[in-house]
Amino acid sequence: MLRLFIILGCSAALPLAAIANPTVETKENDFLDLVDGEGNVLIQGRGVKDVNAKARAQGLQLPALGYWSPEGHCFTQPAPGDCNGVFKK
Repeated sequence: MLRLFIILGCSAALPLAAIANPTVETKENDFLDLVDGEGNVLIQGRGVKDVNAKARAQGLQLPALGYWSPEGHCFTQPAPGDCNGVFKK
């Protein structure tokens, strides 16, 4: 019985591995694939906190599927420039 609970718990946790790491930017090509995904929305803001705030204001699902910026500074505080995030509707 315990083995069944462990198997069910692990299989339920596997989809969580697909969620973006909230402290690391997604590689550019992977991010662009997310942008093109059906039902995904691109949000741009000044750093990851601003991107998340704008997504929340639009009622989008958090966490983001991925974050990316050309300069690689989405997670720099204070954010020196634009950051992009992709969210599910």
